[in-house]
Amino acid sequence: MIDTVSYSQMRIMETAQSFRRLNSIYEDSAGEDDVVGAQLSEVAQLLEEAAGVGLRAVTADQGTARAIRRAAASVGVRVESVMFFQRRNGSTELSVIAHASRRGCVRAAELAAALTEYIGKEYVPSRGGRGVITERTSEFIFEEAPVFFTLFGQASLSKDDDIVSGDSYTYLSNYGGKTYVALADGMGTGNVARRTSGDAIELFEQFAQTGFGEKTAFRLINSAFSSRNDDNPVTLDCAGLDLVNGECFIVKLGAASSFIRQKKSVTIVRPSSLPAGVLAEAKPDTERVFLTDGSYVVLVSDGVLDALPFYDKEMQFAKILESVKEENPKVMAERLMEEVLFYPRDKYRDDMTVLVLGVWKNR
Repeated sequence: MIDTVSYSQMRIMETAQSFRRLNSIYEDSAGEDDVVGAQLSEVAQLLEEAAGVGLRAVTADQGTARAIRRAAASVGVRVESVMFFQRRNGSTELSVIAHASRRGCVRAAELAAALTEYIGKEYVPSRGGRGVITERTSEFIFEEAPVFFTLFGQASLSKDDDIVSGDSYTYLSNYGGKTYVALADGMGTGNVARRTSGDAIELFEQFAQTGFGEKTAFRLINSAFSSRNDDNPVTLDCAGLDLVNGECFIVKLGAASSFIRQKKSVTIVRPSSLPAGVLAEAKPDTERVFLTDGSYVVLVSDGVLDALPFYDKEMQFAKILESVKEENPKVMAERLMEEVLFYPRDKYRDDMTVLVLGVWKNR
């Protein structure tokens, strides 16, 4: 009888290799910056991860294996075998072949809590994995718990108190060990701008949830908007945070400057690229930074900075961010908006949105 799991893995790997061969062909004909080639490469990587390739197997030492079996026995679970797998970002997954050693069922979360107590490293049941341990022997996957957690806040104001804003945003918490916050600003105001920015954010959510990297997602969105030929470009801004190692990528397509506050100092991430939809070959700007406990990432739409009556608007906003005392992201976003609105105007030129992502270590 054919081992269906091994056969499925083999078929997935063959498909991934086909995508990689196609990627090499596209690179030869269009160069390394070709968006289709980048997409093929990312699909291949996703398939390999699904098949278990890209995870480095590490056999548990005898002491750790004994601790895992004792932890399982404490909640009524018998362990047949144990294996660790290390991901590219350094985090680990724990594969346990086990079954309930008594009548009834044991929740995987109970075993995860016992593993945390006995091993000394926090684990949680893998998303999408089995949640209940029965008398039937099965594989259960536990992921290393995130080192960081995030909170999100926003404040918005439409131009001339219009009900419809041309800004759209999203906050995706802990998708595959990453958290995303993204902001799209449709050119102009009203329903057309709102529809354009909403389409861009919806596309980004789909790409992020599928597992595409931020940069590739932006390039694909730019390609999609360029093919529309409807003269409605949109700026895109994103912060993607790895919750295990604190690595954060700021990616932009024509968006306003972003701001990172760490230990009372503020870093300005300035843009240089064009909005999505202007040029098919436009490349997003990318900035990489490692965040620490108590960091904040602030994304703003153009209207926020335009409302400040200063020559260097980014520097002025950085000073405002450095001075605010609020720590809750929602309250901080509202306070930042209040500070911007302190300078009176008869009429604001654009919609305004402030997004704040707060980052802390799990205690």
